[in-house]
Amino acid sequence: MKILIIFAMMGWGLVWPLSKMMTEIMRPEQASAIRFIIVTLSFLPIIWYYKMSFIIPRYVIIPVFFTGILNALYTYLMYIGFQYGDAGSAGVIVEVLSPIIAAFLWNILRKNSFLKREKWGLFFGIISGLFLVNLFGNFHALMSPFNIIYLFAALTWALLVITSRYATEGIHAIVLNFYVSLITVICLLPSFWLFDSKPLVEIECRFWIMAFLAAVFCTTFSTTIYYKALHVLGVTQGGVYALLAPVFALAFSWLMLGEILQWHTIVGGIIAIIAIYLINYFDSLRFKKKNRKSKYQQTLDSK
Repeated sequence: MKILIIFAMMGWGLVWPLSKMMTEIMRPEQASAIRFIIVTLSFLPIIWYYKMSFIIPRYVIIPVFFTGILNALYTYLMYIGFQYGDAGSAGVIVEVLSPIIAAFLWNILRKNSFLKREKWGLFFGIISGLFLVNLFGNFHALMSPFNIIYLFAALTWALLVITSRYATEGIHAIVLNFYVSLITVICLLPSFWLFDSKPLVEIECRFWIMAFLAAVFCTTFSTTIYYKALHVLGVTQGGVYALLAPVFALAFSWLMLGEILQWHTIVGGIIAIIAIYLINYFDSLRFKKKNRKSKYQQTLDSK
């Protein structure tokens, strides 16, 4: 599961430059609607092949509904914000801050306390976010439209992380993704009537290639794996893996859009990796036992 979620974060990183390129061809609301139409359709053969039930248990109807609404709002914010700044920077703000917010809210909701290593991991996660958005270099940039939109998007995704955790207790993650995508389409589809749009047959081919890639790999595959990881690993550990996504977002944005990597993005990416290690891999008790065993072995060898 941990290897699969790393590939999923690659998809989440790639979706940022792809989505910005899509908004250069169509309106943000309409481009995102087309993406999720493809996503919704792509789930149907998977559900049919594995003979999954479309029935939603009564006790998870509300979490499924709110997960869909939150996803629609998050998608809308994601696409309209591209006009104010770089795709890589947008990915950094959302992907770094949302798992930290989710972990904080989850522990409050469940009345859990953080382990010491989790506290350090979340602390380093916050520091990495400050570096990645360059708040040390320009503090006033925090109040720019670009940062406000994506900070709100981070909060929206954090809430989605929690609602999806409850939703996957009653239905399979793939079925959840189908309904979430369907709700997102229903919310975004009116944009085709509210705003003027180019006939679909006149849209250039590269848009459809990007839409297909953003839908099938970056959304269908990546989000399904992420939801499953939340159920298996828990909100705190599963959510913090999203700290890998900004690194991939910056890399793909540099390769595809020519966005310049700054020193603070490199420092922030390294700190984010340290945060993930502390929360997901570092086991101080096992480390101490291994260290004691090593010292004991050295004593025997000296004899």
